Amino acid sequence: MSQKELDRHYLLRQVLSKQLTQAQAADLLELSDRQVRNLLKAFKLHGPKGIISKKRGKPSNRSVTPMFKKQVMDLVCNKYPDFGPTFACEKLSECHGLILSNETLRKWMIEANLWVSRKNKPCIHPIRPRRDCFGELIQIDGSHHYWFEDRAEKCVLIVFIDDATSKITSLVFSPTESLQGYFIALGKHIQTYGRPRSLYSDRHAIFGGSDKIHHAQFIRALRELEIDNVLARSPQAKGRVERVNKTLQDRLVKELRLRNISSIEEANNYLQEFMTEFNKKFSKEPRGQYDAHRPLASGYDLERTLTRCEIRTLSKDVSFSFHSKYYIVMQPEMINRLKNKKIEIRQKADGSFRVFYENKELKYQLLADYSDTTSVINKKLTWPEARRGHPNNFHPWKNYSFQVNLRRKEMEVVV
Repeated sequence: MSQKELDRHYLLRQVLSKQLTQAQAADLLELSDRQVRNLLKAFKLHGPKGIISKKRGKPSNRSVTPMFKKQVMDLVCNKYPDFGPTFACEKLSECHGLILSNETLRKWMIEANLWVSRKNKPCIHPIRPRRDCFGELIQIDGSHHYWFEDRAEKCVLIVFIDDATSKITSLVFSPTESLQGYFIALGKHIQTYGRPRSLYSDRHAIFGGSDKIHHAQFIRALRELEIDNVLARSPQAKGRVERVNKTLQDRLVKELRLRNISSIEEANNYLQEFMTEFNKKFSKEPRGQYDAHRPLASGYDLERTLTRCEIRTLSKDVSFSFHSKYYIVMQPEMINRLKNKKIEIRQKADGSFRVFYENKELKYQLLADYSDTTSVINKKLTWPEARRGHPNNFHPWKNYSFQVNLRRKEMEVVV
């Protein structure tokens, strides 16, 4: 007997002993009075066996015969082994006249190992071979961890690692995974090795997010440096930097502990020594001896590129607003060229900024600190006085038809 049937047996015995009424037993069993009376009748005639379900141990009325199942599976194995359950069920009905449910066929195909449900399908990540040359692909990522253990708060280590050699090229500690931290790490890499061919990153908002927003600041900087940006679709795709993060969380944490380093500034000063020792042990020689890095030519301004860029439009008096303050351009020889032109404001990490028009850097000054603006723009910056009154009826601007209509009105008035 099941637990449900045991409960019914217990309550029915209480009804027969007058401890419960039939209505009370029906409420407890969540049945109707008629069902309780039928159960009592069966219990009196057959005892506890009368409560047990008569369907137990018998096949379902809707079950198919073993011969039908064998016929269906033979056809599926021989003719439709690579078909899905829904498509195979349609072909069985159209071509063979065998009608059954899609889910029934799906269950039979799973039992015969002809179909794997999506929930049980393994996620296969094929092995991607290393790139041939050093600098051809750099994997980057930010690792959030308690790098200083309980000596300081949680922070982020930004890691740059070469795909061909597993050589760490840049490490930077940052309070958060921010744009400025990636700019510093990229600047160190470029100053040491040159411009890589491409960067491999996740889909963080810094790198344009899942939609790869092309006006993101980091994407704009890579575009100016002519570096490609590849976005990974899973952590396993950039497994080299993910695995080195795990190694660093073990080794670097202990090295910082042995040296009693508890601040980001001290840790950043030590990272170059750590990278040298780490690369000696774990880096490997690339298959190709060609260095894919490109030198930073004289035409590139790295300080200008690796900063936040914002666009402003100069007004007629060659002034612009930035962070709720007004500034004026101190370029008297370019006044006529700069009116209503768009300029670039490149803001540094310390809050200072540089102003560029095309490729020329402009001098500027806070407008509140400069009262005599006439020497800058060489004329008085005031609106002209409005013209008063209207031209008379015989003004040259008045055409002939206007004068004819005016004379007609005068004659009507005289009459």
